[in-house]
Amino acid sequence: MLIEPQRIEQQLGLVGRIQAARQQTLAAPFEGVIREVLVQEGQVVEAGQPLLRLDPAQIHIQLRQAQAQLLKAEREAHQLRHWRNSPEVARARRTVQTAGSALQATQANLRDTRALFERGIVARMEVDTLAQQVQAQRQELTSAEDELRTLSARGDGEERHIAEMELANAQARFEAVARQSERQTLKAPFAGVVVRPQVEGTSKAALAQPGVQVTQGAPLLSVIGLGRLQVLARVEEADLHQLHEQMPVHITGDGFAGQTLNGHITGIAVQGNATDALGAAAHYDVVVSVDAPQAEAARQARLGMSARLAIILYENDQGIVVPPEALEADDDGKTYVMYRASLEAAPVRQSVKPGRVVAQGVEIQGVRAGYVWVPSG
Repeated sequence: MLIEPQRIEQQLGLVGRIQAARQQTLAAPFEGVIREVLVQEGQVVEAGQPLLRLDPAQIHIQLRQAQAQLLKAEREAHQLRHWRNSPEVARARRTVQTAGSALQATQANLRDTRALFERGIVARMEVDTLAQQVQAQRQELTSAEDELRTLSARGDGEERHIAEMELANAQARFEAVARQSERQTLKAPFAGVVVRPQVEGTSKAALAQPGVQVTQGAPLLSVIGLGRLQVLARVEEADLHQLHEQMPVHITGDGFAGQTLNGHITGIAVQGNATDALGAAAHYDVVVSVDAPQAEAARQARLGMSARLAIILYENDQGIVVPPEALEADDDGKTYVMYRASLEAAPVRQSVKPGRVVAQGVEIQGVRAGYVWVPSG
């Protein structure tokens, strides 16, 4: 049998469905009423084109509330930042000064009264009364100083830290609501086609309509980009080990018969799809990105069409293939073929290394173009 280098490849066949590589669902940025829908289902739109407008009345209320909270937080933080010059601290400082001055005056009076008592001019009762008054004023001064220290520490302790955090939170809330209010007009994120959004649990969601009350995060519209296509397929766990990203793929389908799209694997799911049957094999999603399609194929291929995938697991443009019957093993278990370089050459036992099994036979290494003996029947 004549053998010569030829192109060989090993494929894995899968079935998938064509979908857009780029799709985005636009959700309501805030709770409100739909004021105006500017597009229809199936309409082609450009990037940045307005699609839908929401009534901003409710978000403006939230914005004013957030602004009021921000102003209160700024006022509180400003007071604590300049707390040592605040009226409360100034009053406490004056109280300390007043209590100190009163104590000094009473102490001076007590010294004078004691001198008069020692000379027998005043009674001892006056001295005792002034001494008690000094003791009381000294306690008042101590209390005033404690209160001043407590008030002064307020501007440097936990209260100021809390005020700064509340200010940061109020600022973040105000900015978040402000950003939401600026999105009252939903625009197309890219050029594509407008479709109704897919909602989990429903077969087909309703298209947004004016006057409808929507909650924040509710899906309103979806935009599908037609610039790039991809195919979503599933592979059984037994074949998963053969696949890796960037593998070339040939794509065919009944909807675009006669055309072959080229692509490559761009994603393989990490987690398999759950199965109800105990012990059943899991399936894993495989995403194949379609390379720039030919104009005719791009026109015929539509979203949702079924597609057949031929994933190229292995290819060799200069492979040598022989029928399995041509391979023999010697007493040591080594594989060989009966080979001769030309029809005139004598056959020799040539050791070879078997490779992959492909449609044409078994790939071998160790021989070049020539002839091998294949047993009949």
